[in-house]
Amino acid sequence: MYDLVVIGNPTFHNGRLSGPSIYSAATAAKIGIEQMAIVSSVTTTLADAFISGADELGIPEYFIVDAKEKEGVEINNPSINHDSSIIVIPSKISIRSIPEEFLNSQAILLSPSLQEITPEFIEWVCSSTDTLVFLDPQLRKLNSDGRLEFIREFSVAEKTESYLDIIKSNQLESELLTGESDPYLAAELMVQWAAEACIITFGKKGCLTYDGTDFNHIPAFPTEEVDPVGAGSVFLASFASQSINGMPIVDCGVYASSIASLKVESLGMDFSIRESEVDRRSNFISDSIETR
Repeated sequence: MYDLVVIGNPTFHNGRLSGPSIYSAATAAKIGIEQMAIVSSVTTTLADAFISGADELGIPEYFIVDAKEKEGVEINNPSINHDSSIIVIPSKISIRSIPEEFLNSQAILLSPSLQEITPEFIEWVCSSTDTLVFLDPQLRKLNSDGRLEFIREFSVAEKTESYLDIIKSNQLESELLTGESDPYLAAELMVQWAAEACIITFGKKGCLTYDGTDFNHIPAFPTEEVDPVGAGSVFLASFASQSINGMPIVDCGVYASSIASLKVESLGMDFSIRESEVDRRSNFISDSIETR
């Protein structure tokens, strides 16, 4: 039985393995979760780079779902440096393309990069296992010009009613999902139609957790930000690692905020997790939690 299975397609930034699912799986490996695997749809041309990158990051096991596309798609995005290349894999992860053994896990973390995980897939996972299911929706798509853009319009049919255990979004995503700019109202709506509990992250301002009863604002640890890319995925993997140990949602959030603060101080995944430092940051954060 696995402790954690991460599902989602990778991206490649200047040839290096990246993306939400990779940040999540690599963080879980850093924390010390050994019974862990990542499941991704990868093109034939990128399979070797995916495998070598996963090995380099210490991800213990991986399963490749063959992508329908022969090659990845290079993003045309003016917000990135002209010398920078980001390749994405838009191939959907289809229902039942994943062996049942990966559903036999204490927790499943759904971490898409480009809407490759559909509401139908989420519903299938939730109905096929009693494990904890986490979702990081990553509300982005490729437009006709090959640029990344947020999905800004939703119909009810596009929203899962699968009752996830945890849904994690940033503030913009929570507003796009619910139509509410007030994060407290957005949290209530997400718990009403999507999950048992939710997390809304605010970057330097910390995060909000809501379990259907209590709202907890958990501050971020004050630090000098070097690279915030992937911090949300690092946060959720850290949160999940404590959830499978039976920790309360507030304690999971405090631990996750501590790990995320270590990540933003370094480029990419080049950060270490020292238990004594995590404890120090957690104690600092715990003293400033606001509950209502």
